[in-house]
Amino acid sequence: MRRSKAVSALALLTSAALVLSACGGGGSSDGDQGGQQDADPGSIGGQDELFKRPKVDDIGEVAVAVEEGFHNYNNNIGATNNFSNAIALSNVQPSPYIAELVDGKIVIKVDNDLMESIKVTSTSPQTIEWKVQKAAVWSDGEAVDCDDFYLKWLAATSKATEGEAAIFDSTPTGFEDIEKLECSDDGKTITTTFKKPYADYRGLFSQPSSDSLLPAHILEQKTGTADITKITPTQNDETVKKIAEFYTKGWLGFDPTVALSAGPYMIESSDLKDQTVLVRNPKWWGNPAGPARVILKTNTDSQSAAQQLQNKEVQVIAPQADNAVASQFRGNGEFDIYAAGGQTYEHVDFNMALPLFKDNRELRLAIAQCFDRDALIEKLVADVNPNAKPLGSLTFMPNEVGYEDHYGDIGKGDIAAAKKTLEDGGWKQGADGIYTKGEFRASFKLGHKIVTRRADTVRILQDKCKQAGIEIVADQAADFNDKRLPASEFEAALFAWVGQPLKAGAFGNYAQKAKGGTANYNNYDSAALTEKWSAANAELDYQKRITLMNEADKIMRDDLHSIPLFQLSDFAVSSAEIGPISYVGVAGGVTWNLYAWQKK
Repeated sequence: MRRSKAVSALALLTSAALVLSACGGGGSSDGDQGGQQDADPGSIGGQDELFKRPKVDDIGEVAVAVEEGFHNYNNNIGATNNFSNAIALSNVQPSPYIAELVDGKIVIKVDNDLMESIKVTSTSPQTIEWKVQKAAVWSDGEAVDCDDFYLKWLAATSKATEGEAAIFDSTPTGFEDIEKLECSDDGKTITTTFKKPYADYRGLFSQPSSDSLLPAHILEQKTGTADITKITPTQNDETVKKIAEFYTKGWLGFDPTVALSAGPYMIESSDLKDQTVLVRNPKWWGNPAGPARVILKTNTDSQSAAQQLQNKEVQVIAPQADNAVASQFRGNGEFDIYAAGGQTYEHVDFNMALPLFKDNRELRLAIAQCFDRDALIEKLVADVNPNAKPLGSLTFMPNEVGYEDHYGDIGKGDIAAAKKTLEDGGWKQGADGIYTKGEFRASFKLGHKIVTRRADTVRILQDKCKQAGIEIVADQAADFNDKRLPASEFEAALFAWVGQPLKAGAFGNYAQKAKGGTANYNNYDSAALTEKWSAANAELDYQKRITLMNEADKIMRDDLHSIPLFQLSDFAVSSAEIGPISYVGVAGGVTWNLYAWQKK
């Protein structure tokens, strides 16, 4: 499972379409084609390219094997943010902007089924006008309107706290730069006026920044709130606390009375573990989707998922990229493989609240030095993506313009260098071969979800580090990513961020918790990083922004709170009888274009 949140010359279309980092074409693909992030955040009157779902045939039921089950309807808060939720919700919850794969590149477009238009009406101050389609309604018939936008803005910007914690548990990135959000046209027009520029406004309220809209009228009904737009971000009373209580808890799990849809599909049922069923939304006003019913089956074992596909128990599988599975299906005409460098990246985070890591930078460096990332690539990745290399950035992927390798001097399995670093820092090797320093012992638990490749990763990392006098203890759990990770219940964590072509949203992964780091699970606390990333988010000059983002990455490299391992290949295999199957991580992975699936 992966947590959800994470350029060359300018290539803007006449419609100002935003071309972003890419994955590759449909069918059998092994390409790494980088696009670019937005270089021009919008001129007055400009509008991004519009997208409408196509007319397709009814193909009945389709079963898909995914690596983790759906858990929570509200995926917009730090406690629940999980890629497994996005797999189910990408075709359920409305998103003004969507990500589409076009000629192997991720392109951010306006969802024209939901929105009439999204336009920049002023650059001083930056002002965006969002117009919702008159026909857009939730699955209970209530309109999708300004209230839904306002609720997201309120949750992100509310100053109400419980102790030191923001009671809405939502990242303020971008939303905090909106000075006012105004409703007009019977709620179908939303105007956002910014107090300072925000380059990635296209991610607000939308999937490209791992967000989407929730039905505000349901919250109003459940909390007795007459009008959510009358609740202000500065309000801190019992009324707003009741609203936050429902926002953070009322949409947990799956309750069909509150988990509504304003997309082509709705959730019919879910056991929140092994199976979630999607069916067409009868209130959907756009073209009906291809599959009438979609069964999402959880299977954490890639080999078992491959067997399900071969046995025709499922028609599509989307396991984590696996050398053996890729080799098994490649060249077999009965199946199509999609494999391409995407936005998802594997890494190890140290819990910086623990004295072992907080007080011993030399230990963090020694661990980084003994990690053998080349062995990881060779044994776990190369058969899926022969061009894969160790990842050198927490900000850009290797197939994006702007990428710089800041970690090339570590991760080489250098036993001698790791031992020297420890000994120079006053560590002594004990009789058991493990280094100690005062109360500290160079031993830690590396937590991860139960996934075969993750267990293999730990074994590979253990090898060289043990020789360097550092003990890594495997700590796997089925609920690691869903429960323990967001609660910071780990010593070190091995997981993947589903990165974003719009970089601003990753601010919440690394910023100080008090400054918007709602997904900062490893308690990294750097004022310099927070300030640098904030400056990048407000920079409208794209080349200057690339420089600032790389400076932010260098700060993290110096602090070594996290060690990037490798860029994961977006990976899916399907029966050759169904398609087009591809993968857009930020838009729900393999399910991003469910609406278009057809029998060949």
